[in-house]
Amino acid sequence: MKLSIYFLFIVVALTGCNDANTSKKEIDEAKKSLTIPQTKVEDPSETNNAQSNQEDWYWKNTTKSNNNKFENWEAGEVSLVMKYKMKQSDPQPRTITVGSIDAEGNIQIKLPSEIETETKLDNLNNLVFYNLHDISNITYENGNTGYFSNTTLQVEKNGVSIGSLTMGNAVRTTYNLVNQSTLTMGDEGYILYLAYLDNASSIKGSEIRSNKVRRDGTNTIEAETTVIYDLDFKSGWNFVKTEVIGNYPLEHERGLNASWFKKHGHTVLEKLPSDAAYFFRKL
Repeated sequence: MKLSIYFLFIVVALTGCNDANTSKKEIDEAKKSLTIPQTKVEDPSETNNAQSNQEDWYWKNTTKSNNNKFENWEAGEVSLVMKYKMKQSDPQPRTITVGSIDAEGNIQIKLPSEIETETKLDNLNNLVFYNLHDISNITYENGNTGYFSNTTLQVEKNGVSIGSLTMGNAVRTTYNLVNQSTLTMGDEGYILYLAYLDNASSIKGSEIRSNKVRRDGTNTIEAETTVIYDLDFKSGWNFVKTEVIGNYPLEHERGLNASWFKKHGHTVLEKLPSDAAYFFRKL
């Protein structure tokens, strides 16, 4: 119907050219006003390029190990350390050496049998992940026991940090879960990290919530998310697994891979998964 009206309008306008009182300028203006708007056709390659660039960004300066070794390792011998402050008033963090990488890229974790802790489990604000809205959903035992954990190992050469090391099965997940701004991303996979306790303890609890969520460049959606803590710690060192299970895809206006997690699961592992790898991120 609209096209017929446009056509009729054009015929009337052009017929008016025979009127001596109608100027050429008026005819040109009439033609411009009758231009039918063109609908933009999305180019699938634009979305594919955006996602490829995003994947490249996650891999920028990042290397994944294979069988506990980094191929083509060029940094020489380095130390793997964890840093922490015994007290907030300490001017400098303390350093715990927990492993090394040799000149050929072989990774070795060698944990000290004991470390000195100051933080108590009672202070649940010291949990590594801040993905609970209501901390009262968590119960725990032996709250007075000393506790220390860190998701990331620092890679040092001659006492100077040259990068960081995380452990898990996916480059996106091992990046997202160590950065507060990307903690709720839905890229599936898991991260492993070390936790040390003076005495055996446990942390249990779950939270199910529904929120309106969005990311930059996406529309708001309603998302139900679940967080489960099922941690049974032994005294000494523990490997903790935090896994992203399921997601809500978000349609991003620039074609980026945007999502929101459905579930976070926190557990202590008896042994390391066969698909676990190290991800070195160079500064």
